[in-house]
Amino acid sequence: MTAFNPFKKSEPKKAKPQKKKTEAVSIPEQSEEKATQAPVMTVSGQSALKYFYISEKASRLLNINQYVFVVAGNATKNEITKQVEKMFHVKVTGVNVLNMPKKARTVGRYSGFKSGFRKAIVTLAEGSSIAQAKP
Repeated sequence: MTAFNPFKKSEPKKAKPQKKKTEAVSIPEQSEEKATQAPVMTVSGQSALKYFYISEKASRLLNINQYVFVVAGNATKNEITKQVEKMFHVKVTGVNVLNMPKKARTVGRYSGFKSGFRKAIVTLAEGSSIAQAKP
């Protein structure tokens, strides 16, 4: 039986045998046209639009050609307009942006906050619509 010696250097671990590598799949190069269609980014380098915001009010706004999105915290109206026009191929006539406040939540004896977010209401030109937002 060997005594424990904290000053003894441990033996180096043996390397595991490596698995065989599969052949690399070649990725076709993108044409110049597709490369220029990158999403509009905010100053911090993230996409301005995150996702559609679904609520009772947002559903009513669909009838008057207004769509509600959750957007990045530092997204501007111009960035939102450019990205909606580029992604959905529609004409935007107006953008209203508002910051939703955080909400207090209690789970059992623990209290905390549900984080706030930035929301944009985008008005489209007459005759334009976004099919992905329709229920």
